[in-house]
Amino acid sequence: MSNHMHRLRGLLVEAGIAAAGGMMIVAVFAPRIAAAGWLVAFVFWSQIPLGSLMLMMIHRLTGGRWGEALYPAFAPAARLVPLLFLLIVPVFIAIPVLDPWSHRAGDVKPDVLSYYLNTPFFIGRSLIAIAGWSVLAFLLPRTTGRPGQLVAAVGLVFHCVVISVVAVDWVLSLEPPFISSSFGASMAITQLIAALAWAALRAPQAADNQVTGDIGGLLLAFVLGITYVNFMAFLVMWYSDLPSKLFWFVERDAWVPLAAAAFVFGSAVPILALLLARVRNGIRQLRAVAISVLAGLAFYYAYLIVPPFGARALGAAALAVIVIGLIVAALAGRPISDAAVAERAVRGT
Repeated sequence: MSNHMHRLRGLLVEAGIAAAGGMMIVAVFAPRIAAAGWLVAFVFWSQIPLGSLMLMMIHRLTGGRWGEALYPAFAPAARLVPLLFLLIVPVFIAIPVLDPWSHRAGDVKPDVLSYYLNTPFFIGRSLIAIAGWSVLAFLLPRTTGRPGQLVAAVGLVFHCVVISVVAVDWVLSLEPPFISSSFGASMAITQLIAALAWAALRAPQAADNQVTGDIGGLLLAFVLGITYVNFMAFLVMWYSDLPSKLFWFVERDAWVPLAAAAFVFGSAVPILALLLARVRNGIRQLRAVAISVLAGLAFYYAYLIVPPFGARALGAAALAVIVIGLIVAALAGRPISDAAVAERAVRGT
């Protein structure tokens, strides 16, 4: 078994080196394509640590066995939040080739460019958000009782505010003047989904039905939530018949297969599967659903980001997803069976 794991790790390292080399080549010859691919991977993988942090804060306020059981999966992932400082640097460097507002006004109003949508403020907002999340990731496991609840309450308010800002900055600002007032909430829900899918993958083979049932039930609720929120946003924008909204969908006419893949893997398959009790309570079945969910989220963010950059950006995104994914997997820590960490979580509630 150890030899098999050793070979698997070796293959993963080789895959990571090959993907990193491929990204470097793309960055040299097509920096705009490489930047778009890196942005897809950055936004996708940021979902797991931020979603884990958010679920830890929610549990600190509400309590419940689910948070105690899943803490050993959430805590190591939440500790990766400061890693976002490094992962976002290529996005900052690539602002001139990524964001049209950085070098031409287009449809963006001059006062918006002067006082909000400009490079220094863009970088500043992102750094403030990551710094705040990092402070929360540091403080939350180290505070107990009422102080811990206060940290969680303030942290959730902070997250609700900044996610509405950075969601627009990181994704929707690629194509001004398109905007969606619900997009911050949509990204917050996908973070919760990604964190729960990650917890399912980190759970041990011998996890009891209560743990897997908690993951499955919460995952079903959040997948239903994101499906509803995104459908209603689409319905409202489409039937509003405003040019500032419709151009975004028209530009994606050729990308319907990608949207369909996001819906099938991220919504349809998980919902239909999780309606079955044996899937919600079986760790093997739940892991299969988790893989489907994460694939659906990858397709979803590729659909949101890639179209303005062309089909080649999908290849760059695949390489970047591998590179960042292996870093996250290497640093994510021990699996859910670590009883000592779970006991520490119980004392912290």
